[in-house]
Amino acid sequence: MHAHPGQARNALLAGLIVTAAFVVVEAVAGFLTNSLALLSDAGHMLADSGGLVLALGAATLARRPASGRHTYGLARFEVLVVPLHVVILMCIAGYIAFESVSHLRNTPEVDTTPVMLVGAAGLAVNLAVVRLLHSHGSHNLNVRAATLEATVDAVGSVAVIVSAGIIALGGWEGIDAVAGLAIAALVVPRALTLLKASGEILLESAPAGVEPGAIEAAALDVEGVVALHDVHVWSIAPSFPALSAHVELQDVTCTEHILTDLASLFRERFGIGHVTLQPETPALHAAMECCLSPDAGLVPSGHEHQPVAPR
Repeated sequence: MHAHPGQARNALLAGLIVTAAFVVVEAVAGFLTNSLALLSDAGHMLADSGGLVLALGAATLARRPASGRHTYGLARFEVLVVPLHVVILMCIAGYIAFESVSHLRNTPEVDTTPVMLVGAAGLAVNLAVVRLLHSHGSHNLNVRAATLEATVDAVGSVAVIVSAGIIALGGWEGIDAVAGLAIAALVVPRALTLLKASGEILLESAPAGVEPGAIEAAALDVEGVVALHDVHVWSIAPSFPALSAHVELQDVTCTEHILTDLASLFRERFGIGHVTLQPETPALHAAMECCLSPDAGLVPSGHEHQPVAPR
């Protein structure tokens, strides 16, 4: 079913403002205190801000109505920006890892008190962003990505606080660089998960949790349905699942009621609101399967079928 793009857009805008503002605070504090963990977390939050900008742009475009050229609208922009976001995240992770290894070889002195204060503030900011975006994540892939990012950022803030506390108690100062490596390591699997999710949609795979076989079986419970075949289920965007299928009917005079019942079934049980169904009788289906039609008598004998061009 369709989500509420306006609400998701407002949540993204609010998250962007909060995150971008804190990037400046964290970067300045990291530079002044020589904390690589703090600078790494600032870099990560900067990437998050870039991702939020992309998500906000996609959400804005997704609100545009369908047209003669873009018959589904521009909802898929939400998916198209994810690979770019993943590239940004992987570059940031690589830079953080490089700097962390460099600091392990030459550990600078860290001013721990401001690091812990800024880390605690960062934790509060990230938890606020998580709460702001969480309710919209099931309907929007980029909001889901931003929520995951803020969650990992919260973990990164905890790493900053813990590493600074260990140094303040006289522990190894290299723990700050180790915390930076941990933050970088958290980015990679999350980025790959996002890439896989967007790839599944672009490949028009069935949405997670939706089995075409279960849809076919459920359709048989509708009175008057003989079979459901040529079932295709895909997503234009995470909040926009679609289905097309051929429906064999016992009686074509009841087509309207049967198709209405099927559409209600797919919407209520499987969450699919955009449904296209082609009604046909078993005889028509058999004729179509063997490349014949009810007007076969009008076709000259000995004719040859043209091969169908591959899709």
